Amino acid sequence: MEAGARFRKETPSDMPTHPAQEAFRDAPRIGSGWVAFAGTYLAIAGMLNLIWGITALSNKSYFIEGGLVWSSLSTWGWISIVIAAVQIIGGGLLFARKVGGVIMAIVIAMCGMLVNFLSIGAYPVWSTVAIVCNGLVLWAVTVHGNDFT
Repeated sequence: MEAGARFRKETPSDMPTHPAQEAFRDAPRIGSGWVAFAGTYLAIAGMLNLIWGITALSNKSYFIEGGLVWSSLSTWGWISIVIAAVQIIGGGLLFARKVGGVIMAIVIAMCGMLVNFLSIGAYPVWSTVAIVCNGLVLWAVTVHGNDFT
């Protein structure tokens, strides 16, 4: 016996009939694969928008400013940073299985797709990848919505 260990004699009625089920009963679970998928991709889309926004503010030579639909690259940079922050928070709420996270994911994925679509002329490849990430989040949250509750 180790120091500090408690000894308790178990009777056959105290022992679990299915030890494997008892082992995972109290284990915290993130959820199904769709919860992890949507949360991860929403966070990835947020990181992409964050990088895009910071680069738009700091090094404008990477972008074609004439390809923007309206306003300046600085405005789009700040919009992308705000969208990114909300997307990263929404990804965390999806992992926590909060209903607000599901609603936030739907709204912010649509906003992210809109922002990237409107700024696609400045950097087409980057915006296309971000649109795909947001589209996958929107699909996972809407089609597999019952896995999030």
